[in-house]
Amino acid sequence: MSKVSFKSVETDPNLKFKIAEELGGKAFWCIQCGMCTSGCPVAEFLKPHRIIKMVVLGLKEQLISSKEIWLCTTCFTCSERCPQEVDPANIIYSLKNMAAEQGIVPKGLRDMGENLAETGRVVRISTARERERMKLRLPKIPQVHVDKNRKILEETSLIKTLERAKR
Repeated sequence: MSKVSFKSVETDPNLKFKIAEELGGKAFWCIQCGMCTSGCPVAEFLKPHRIIKMVVLGLKEQLISSKEIWLCTTCFTCSERCPQEVDPANIIYSLKNMAAEQGIVPKGLRDMGENLAETGRVVRISTARERERMKLRLPKIPQVHVDKNRKILEETSLIKTLERAKR
């Protein structure tokens, strides 16, 4: 006879209530019908109904350390399709915010945020790109007011979030 082993998992039983209070939502009303996932354009990688189930179970640490939450394209199809008005898209947003508060941000997003803070653009414009534009007789790329952008990023606490994520 084979032995069955169970893995001990730490849960946060108040997670669903915290999110519901924050969003005015109904995370714990999910009936796991899968309508949200059936409409998700990235359902191959992201299963909104599973995320909601994990929220209901209080699996906060697994959720905020998961790469899956960062794959959401923010199309809101899941929220529009939900017969219980659970709003998976905003629940996923809330989970991303919780992760970011703990400094858990994917490297690619962190790099884009740092570029935005330093150059005013999400993607750095290389000198090779500038030369190519000149050859094609395209206009110079306009300058960005980095100081104004940086002030906005500081006021929205993106700079602090990026600093936490670096540690």
